[in-house]
Amino acid sequence: MCCVVLQRMQTVCFVLMVLVLELTVGESDIDALLQLRRGIHTDNSVEVLGSWDSNSLASDGCPKNWYGIACSSGRVTSIALNDLGLIGEFDFLAVSSLQMLQNLSLSNNQFSGAIAKEIGSIQSLQNLDVSRNSFAGSIPSELTALENLVVLNVSSNKMEGEVPSGFSSLKKLKFLDFHSNGFVGDVMGILAQLGDVAYVDLSFNRFSGSLDLGAGNPDFISSVDYLNVSHNNLSGELFPHDGIPYFDSLEVFDASDNGFLGNVPSFSFVVSLRVIKLGNNQLSGSLPEGLLQESSMILSELDLSHNRLEGPIGSISSENLRNLNLTSNRLSGPLPIRIGHCAVIDLSNNMFSGNLSRIQSWGNYIEIIDLSSNELTGSLPNQTSQFLRLTSLRISNNSLEGILTPVLGTYPELENVDFSLNKLTGSLPPTLFTSTKLTDINLSSNNFSGTIPISDSAGPPQNYSLASLDLSNNELTGILPDELGRFRSIVFLDLSKNLLEGGIPDGLPETMKGFNVSYNNLSGVVPQSLQRFTSSSFRPGNYYLTLPNEASSTKGGNNISLKGHNSRLKSAIRAALIAGLVGGVSAIVILTLMIYCRVNRDGNKSTPRETGGKKVLSSAGVESAAQSGDVLSAATSPKDTESRMKTEILTSENNAPEKLAGDLNLFDSSLKLTPEELSSAPAEAIGMSCHGTLYKAVISSGQVLAVKLLKEGIAKGRKEFAREAKKLGNIRHPNLVSLQGFYWGPREHEKLIISKYVDAPCLALYLHGMKFFEPLCKNPF
Repeated sequence: MCCVVLQRMQTVCFVLMVLVLELTVGESDIDALLQLRRGIHTDNSVEVLGSWDSNSLASDGCPKNWYGIACSSGRVTSIALNDLGLIGEFDFLAVSSLQMLQNLSLSNNQFSGAIAKEIGSIQSLQNLDVSRNSFAGSIPSELTALENLVVLNVSSNKMEGEVPSGFSSLKKLKFLDFHSNGFVGDVMGILAQLGDVAYVDLSFNRFSGSLDLGAGNPDFISSVDYLNVSHNNLSGELFPHDGIPYFDSLEVFDASDNGFLGNVPSFSFVVSLRVIKLGNNQLSGSLPEGLLQESSMILSELDLSHNRLEGPIGSISSENLRNLNLTSNRLSGPLPIRIGHCAVIDLSNNMFSGNLSRIQSWGNYIEIIDLSSNELTGSLPNQTSQFLRLTSLRISNNSLEGILTPVLGTYPELENVDFSLNKLTGSLPPTLFTSTKLTDINLSSNNFSGTIPISDSAGPPQNYSLASLDLSNNELTGILPDELGRFRSIVFLDLSKNLLEGGIPDGLPETMKGFNVSYNNLSGVVPQSLQRFTSSSFRPGNYYLTLPNEASSTKGGNNISLKGHNSRLKSAIRAALIAGLVGGVSAIVILTLMIYCRVNRDGNKSTPRETGGKKVLSSAGVESAAQSGDVLSAATSPKDTESRMKTEILTSENNAPEKLAGDLNLFDSSLKLTPEELSSAPAEAIGMSCHGTLYKAVISSGQVLAVKLLKEGIAKGRKEFAREAKKLGNIRHPNLVSLQGFYWGPREHEKLIISKYVDAPCLALYLHGMKFFEPLCKNPF
């Protein structure tokens, strides 16, 4: 009987001991969680601080309804606090007491601190994700003791230092992500340790060395399907050890933004490869044809941009390739005649040449085309049956000519168009401004003419998506159409450097962030909705355009400066200003008389030779004029000025006329004139400006021309001078004298501008109406 009682007492004691032990263990896990809670300073979601209550426990000692906590038999097995925006210092030391913890996931918060070495004591841990936080320090070597670890993600933190050795002991590791930290060291120091790992991302660190995967673990070469080592300091040739390894499972390989040299590997036997990114390296040679041809590869994306590849590109026959990026290389030759099933093709910033018409056979799979900054010629093919999926077409900075075909605005999915920096002419296609899909149009720096073809379309209002319109630096004329206001989504509008006139419509949306109409001939008052833009949006140019902000600020400034002064002080200031002005004018008159007397005295020393009482335009005459510094002054005595303007000549007795030896360029085909004829034409000085002297010249046909001799240093380089002169020659306006041509001589001072001669009073009479100018105005100009 006593034995039975004793056995029962032992059983009861054992049960009590187990219960006490479980409660003690449960309290230990609860204490660890509460310690973690104390480190959280901010919880905008109120998920953690609002639910982690020490009084909320289940019967088995597990936390009850604690957010992100999983528990079994009183032991915490998972902490998942992703995407909560928690702020504080995470206590890894407290976590190390959770000996049954399998998952610790803290992604996308603002935790700080360092991973403590005690983390290595949680032998049950399988998933460790602390990505997208602010953890610092290095990876403790004790972490490699977690033999059950499958996922290790410490990406997007502030960690640094070398990665410890010992990763070869992590036999179950499948996922390794270290990207966007500051880790250093030889990249093969960690890759050579990896075994049966499928996903590896070491990008955006400071790893160095070469990528000699052939010397690594064969298990890793066979198992890895994602390998990203981009944005590091790697160098040397790709796969220098026996060439490219036999990757059995590799699907994505990204080694972009490093310093790799040599040729592009062919990747011939990597049949599983879908994505290759090797952009922004120093790879050279030609592009392996096998990457673009139909084969057993399933390659869908190829990025070899920003390298030094050379040579032509043949036709693309691959049916799997969807994205091809070869921008910023040295590729040349004509465009490929076929591009397979490519949806995105970027060949910009190369040296491709030939006619743009080759793209007409690129098919209907293409969605994005970028051919900017090449040497292409021709014009856009006028075919409506192609580009049904095209969303973006950029062919800026080439040598395209001719008109822009109206079919461009009919592509049903087109959103972005950029034909800037070409030589396109003609009028703008009206179809561009009726599309409800287009969001970005850039046709700047061409030779487009005519009006902006936006009219009030019939039918119900459309939902226009245009957000950016750049037509600057063309030759557009006419007025700004009121219909511009129908583009309610427009954010950027640049119409500068054209020949537009009239007023600015007041229906433009107030949501615009960029606006420029400078270098035009606009007039009227700037609408209230546009007065928030600075004067650089309207000036230079637009002389007759009124900016209320400018006027009000000027008036306001005057009011402030005069405010609080009595009338006596105003009178004193006015008197001082008048006295200063009179004194200044007197000094100028005296100085002018002194110069006039000196010029008269020097002029009497030699008798000029005239040809029919006129000056002769010749190279010798031009040189003589340049050396003598002959000038006309409006401040000289009117009679003397009139006499000198009629009698001065460019040649003297000892300077016989010579033939003009430069190039004569005429814009008017009806004007028949040779350099020899211009050199012997009698000329009469009729005016002067800071740019040079204007002469009235009569050629042998009896036609009268106005010829301006430019001062030395005024003309730019020959190419720039010719381009600007030709552009001025194309301007036609009733209030402007058209340019007929120009002459470029072999010497610095032999630069002439030829225009029509208009027999009319001088501009000063209309501007000032002053009798002081009447003697000068007797001479037409």
